[in-house]
This record gives sequence, C-alpha cells and structure tokens, in this order.
Amino acid sequence: MNQTHELNVSLEHHLLEVLHALPTIIPDDLAVELSAFLSPSSTSVIPYHILLKISRWSRSPAGLKALQNSSLDPQSYSMVSLLAGTRTSPEKKFPAYVANDPETERRRAANDKKAVSTVVNGVLSVAGTGFATWWASERTGLRLEWRALFATCVALVVALAEVILYMIWDSRRSTKKTDRPPRIISRNEKLVEDSDKADIVNATAASSSTDPHHSALRQRLIQSTSIPHDSLPE
Repeated sequence: MNQTHELNVSLEHHLLEVLHALPTIIPDDLAVELSAFLSPSSTSVIPYHILLKISRWSRSPAGLKALQNSSLDPQSYSMVSLLAGTRTSPEKKFPAYVANDPETERRRAANDKKAVSTVVNGVLSVAGTGFATWWASERTGLRLEWRALFATCVALVVALAEVILYMIWDSRRSTKKTDRPPRIISRNEKLVEDSDKADIVNATAASSSTDPHHSALRQRLIQSTSIPHDSLPE
C-alpha cells in the first residue's frame, strides 16, 4: 500500500478533461484531494492512489448512479481508461543504461563451458577409475567386500586429485580475469549508436548493389535463367 501511495501518474490533457467533471459529484473528502491537483497552479502529476479511489467509487452503486445522473460514462473512470496514455512517475530519473561488453560476455560464456566440461570429465574419471579397479580386482582373489573397499579408495584418491586440479585451474583463471569498467551510456547515446549501426548496414547494402562486379554477376545470372530451354544445345 505504501508503494501505491508513492507512485505518481502524468496528468495528461485527456485525463484532465475526464476528471474536471467529478469534484461536484464525488464524495467531499475525495473531492478535496482531487481539487488540489486540478487547479492551474498544480503540478503535472497526480497520485496513483487518487485515481484508484475514483475507479473504485465509479464501480460502487452510488458512483454509478451519480455518473449516470450527470450523463457521464462509468467506463471512462475505470483504471484502464484513466491510465491510458499516461506515464508512471515521470518526475523520477532512472539510472543510466549500462552497456554489456561483448568480449566480456563471450569470455564468461567460454569459461562457463570450460568449467562444466571440467566437472563432467572429473566425474567420469572418478566413476571410470572405480569401475576399472573393481573389474581388475576380480582376478586378485579378494573377497567381495575388500574389492569394493579397494575400488572406493582408488576412486576417492582420483576424486581428491580432480578437486585439487580444479582448484588450481580455477585460481589461475581468476588471476587472468581483467576487470574492465562497464560502459555507461545514456538513453540518447544508445539511440544514436543504434541509428549509426543501421546507417552502416544500409550503406553496406547500397554499396554492394552499386558495385559493378555485383551488378555484372547479377545480370549474368538473370540472363542465364531467362534463356529458353529449347535454345539450349542437346
């Protein structure tokens, strides 16, 4: 409820026209709250909870009757109609856009794949060593429980070695990481960057279409496809 009270909605022109007809027919306490935002000297925002109260009142029997008596459409005071074309919290400044570094993302994905493959290889090594020891100990004449104990001990030794190797690899990988500060750009800079990329793509397409080599190749292909089959040598 507190978060609802903190939200503001932009007071657009069409919303003002709808709300100006309400102060004389809504309850007095709600009319006092609404009038403070309909005066010419008021701000260009209105709290969200006031619109919510108006919407709830318009769905009540007294609100429906008052709106119908004033020749007003009750559907115009639903939350969907009141919030249509408005902006939420236009006075707030949102944080700048943080652009992701493609090289950093590529390295992170590659490191994740290497980590997964290393863990899988370690698990397979432990399982394979344990099974191989169990199978090889069959010819030693040991009893079943000793064979199982021997295979388990060998598998634990291999697992310990794999853990140590993984820790060494992970520590070396951490030292090689270079922390590059993220590039922070504003929304306008992002729009300019996107438009520049679109211009480059369009320029590349235009240059390829005007290149004599591409034009000649395209013309030869068109001519070859347009030759009638009857004229081809048998």
